[in-house]
Amino acid sequence: MTARRWTSAAAVAVALALVAAGAPATVAVPHLPARSAATTTAGGGAGGDPSAVEATVEVTPAAPPAPGTARTFGSDETRATSDDVVTAASDVSGFATVGVTWSGPADADLDIAARTSDDGGATWSAWSPMEVEAPDPDASEGGSAPLVVGAVDRVEVAVGNVAAEDVRDVELVAVDPGRGAVDRAAADPSLDDDGALSPFGKGAGGVVRLPGAVATGDQHDGPAIRSRADWGADESLMTWTPRQGQVEGAIIHHTAGTNSYTSSQVPSIIRGIYTYHAKTRGWGDIGYNFLVDRWGRIWEGRTGGVELEIVGAHAVGVNDETVGVSVLGNYEQATVSDAAVRGVIDLLAWKLTLHGVPARGHTTLDGSREARISGHRDVGSTACPGASIDRRMTEIRSKVAHDQARWGHLWNASTGYLVEYRPHASRDEVWFVSGSTRHLLTSTRARAALAERLGRASYASRTFLTSLERGTDFDSRWARVPSGRYVMLDGNGDLMWATACGTVRHWGGDCTDPRIPDRAKNAFDVEPISFFARSDRTGYLYRVHDGRRERVYTRAAWWRLTRAVGWSELRDVKVTSALLNELPAGPSHR
Repeated sequence: MTARRWTSAAAVAVALALVAAGAPATVAVPHLPARSAATTTAGGGAGGDPSAVEATVEVTPAAPPAPGTARTFGSDETRATSDDVVTAASDVSGFATVGVTWSGPADADLDIAARTSDDGGATWSAWSPMEVEAPDPDASEGGSAPLVVGAVDRVEVAVGNVAAEDVRDVELVAVDPGRGAVDRAAADPSLDDDGALSPFGKGAGGVVRLPGAVATGDQHDGPAIRSRADWGADESLMTWTPRQGQVEGAIIHHTAGTNSYTSSQVPSIIRGIYTYHAKTRGWGDIGYNFLVDRWGRIWEGRTGGVELEIVGAHAVGVNDETVGVSVLGNYEQATVSDAAVRGVIDLLAWKLTLHGVPARGHTTLDGSREARISGHRDVGSTACPGASIDRRMTEIRSKVAHDQARWGHLWNASTGYLVEYRPHASRDEVWFVSGSTRHLLTSTRARAALAERLGRASYASRTFLTSLERGTDFDSRWARVPSGRYVMLDGNGDLMWATACGTVRHWGGDCTDPRIPDRAKNAFDVEPISFFARSDRTGYLYRVHDGRRERVYTRAAWWRLTRAVGWSELRDVKVTSALLNELPAGPSHR
């Protein structure tokens, strides 16, 4: 996030009391639940949601290959017939996604490959490698990255190095993503015929309008983003509690698997990955924050709100600090389309600007200096996002940086600070002040989230607080200003403009929350805040008042100053002498 702007000398004084916060805590990936070997429906029912499409999952245990068939895979025939290799085959249906799971080290060094047949196994494709996907290396279960095999009727996997890595209970997981109205709604014959990209800022024709969808243009101020409802997410699978990190950059991925998909098959691809991540891997949701198809259409991935800094599960060690964007397809050998690259650029120009992150330059990710926009291979041992996308990373960074200018109005959209008031000896109140409006923080979670971003609250007098207008209590995250736009108080303590009513609804609002006034032209045309600050170098005590520093020499003087506001104990904020010296000197108190 960017630094805040302040509108008066009093505001600068308040800034001295705001202590910088540390990085958010690491979010652990949920433990993988026990798996069933039976064919199951992925969800527990769609709950009446007309957009939800239920997937089915078939799990097939792997076993050592028969000697007569072992030579059909791998380059080492002697190894292929040993106990170090297991195989499994399964019939599949729908536009399928498959994966391999096991008990044992999540980051096991396995050789995994898959092949497919569309004639019942009479003929087979070439073997395609599958990568190990391990967001939680300390877990006792692991899995491959999902592989989108598409419209085939049989799949076989071979897993090598099993015994050497102490891997057990290897299973082939096949996901049939089902079919629904969202698949027909995503169809666009003009895209399938010539690959043309829809006009920027507009979804391709036929986006289904269903309850709960984040309908683009619904409070639209960003690129068109199709919602989870638009790809048929069965929210009964969603067991992960959204968490907020701190966006410092972006990681670009590819999904691997088929590149030969139609516009109507895109929802099936996302549902297959979602079901594998959420149910089979036990993550509770899809790992990617956003997905982009080969026509440049952008799709919402992990739940929590497209504007917020939602922690994904897409790159080990950097999930808290980055947004994960995956292009549908395998681009290690195939050439990524210009439309898909443009979709990534449009998305990141908006998303990074929203969080005050410049596209150019480097940041520290997991202890290493990396470009703010990096490929998955830059932060992990993987071929992702493929050689074709990797060759265009410099272009992507440059064009995102250029396009950020169009979203400049989203940077640092508001300012705010915390004040504390003690109405009774046994109770303190903490308020978030934005302009001339005060908002009571009614939950400890809201207080903690804001304190981490804004620092320690300054102490305020009753006169100061009552001079402010009373706004919406922040047990919710949303408020509406007279212009009709919505402002979002996010978990990092920043106010920013909301761009979709669907996101407001997701976080407990309904786009009809009580209005709060816009910031006053002179936000501090009220009794100035007073608080005490102590120099970290000299130990001298000052009252910071009306943008000036006032030296307090005696306890008697302190008592005179505090008696009017009802304080009965010394409460001060330790600040640097350099910061104190930036304030003009005021009268002293003896």
